[in-house]
Amino acid sequence: MRNLEDVDHAHRLLLGAVLPLLLPPLGSAAVPRPRLRGVVRVDEKRSRVVLTDDSAMASGVAFEVSHEALHPDAGSSFEVDQVLAHLRSISIEDIDRLKRDEALPRDVHGNRVVTLAGEGLAAPASRISSEQELLTVFQLMQRGPILPSVKDVFWFTGFMLRADESCRIYVSLADNGTSYGLDVPLQRAGGRSIAGMAASFELELTMKLGNDGELYEPITDRDDEYCAVAYDLESWLNPPES
Repeated sequence: MRNLEDVDHAHRLLLGAVLPLLLPPLGSAAVPRPRLRGVVRVDEKRSRVVLTDDSAMASGVAFEVSHEALHPDAGSSFEVDQVLAHLRSISIEDIDRLKRDEALPRDVHGNRVVTLAGEGLAAPASRISSEQELLTVFQLMQRGPILPSVKDVFWFTGFMLRADESCRIYVSLADNGTSYGLDVPLQRAGGRSIAGMAASFELELTMKLGNDGELYEPITDRDDEYCAVAYDLESWLNPPES
């Protein structure tokens, strides 16, 4: 981690990915799950995500990750996805066991501190979910770093999940209101992230649409009632691995 800007970016990646854990999934009110108690930056090298089984929010378990792991020099956010996949797999029983572990240190808020490293990051207990990938898309399209040049070209107007584990994103051209569907894959085989769904996605899409308002990608649908035409972005976002 070379400078403070990289540190801030690494922590923001984690913060943005974890915040939705505040809300339980639809229909899961009766399923006991750990709750998100907090997300904090310890220093220029570490951040912590705190989960709890305590309704009073008086104690919990702080899972610590390094900023180097979150944001390597290559600029990938895949490690953030791995951290989130790991946190989503943690059960109430895991939290209770870790809270009782006297060998673990506590922070000033009564949280046991566990360092996620090695297997904790390299081998999450579950594959990255399509919902998690969809969240990444939403953050990029709706709440990401929106540049004025982006909104001069298109607006994000909606989405529809599809049976092939892809998502059709709907955008509307700013100059004439034409709506396009963009079919994006949510993950590679085996649950790995799509490299093209990175922080530059919006800007790159703006450059593609900004030339003449058309995408030179394969057309997949002309009969979608929610758009004029739908394009397949699979080959653009998920090129064959060499």
